[in-house]
Amino acid sequence: MTDSCPVCVHRGIAPAAERRHGENVVHGYRCPACGHTWATARHLPAYTPTRRSAA
Repeated sequence: MTDSCPVCVHRGIAPAAERRHGENVVHGYRCPACGHTWATARHLPAYTPTRRSAA
């Protein structure tokens, strides 16, 4: 998954690091444009094709 920088809104940034904890994944990002770093946590079952089509 890619993300957008919350500071400069640069788009399509790939994770620089990843940790998995059961059904959860934490991605660490670093913006190549401004250098800002941040992390996101996602519950993987929420991103399944079945879940998206039901919404």
